[in-house]
Amino acid sequence: MMDKSFGLILAVIALVAGIMLLTGHGDILLKGGNAKLRKEKYDEKKMTWGSGVALLLIGVATLIDSYTTSLAAEVAYIVVLLAILAWLVFYLKTKCAKKK
Repeated sequence: MMDKSFGLILAVIALVAGIMLLTGHGDILLKGGNAKLRKEKYDEKKMTWGSGVALLLIGVATLIDSYTTSLAAEVAYIVVLLAILAWLVFYLKTKCAKKK
């Protein structure tokens, strides 16, 4: 079980990062790795939008999880996180990849 204050801090960070990405102010959050290769392979605007949505959903799920205590709620939280991450990977591979 996650400590409530730690969960709230993580939720706020995820929500702020998600809002930054959706409003176009979070490009710095996507830095790292081989930026040149990423720009050649992916549409960065779509990538930013998808990442922002995923972070908002993760923030909301973490906020809800910080107020739950049952084992079923913890399992549901993990399933939701895995579903969000699976959607993000699918979105990045199908919608953000530039056609050759």
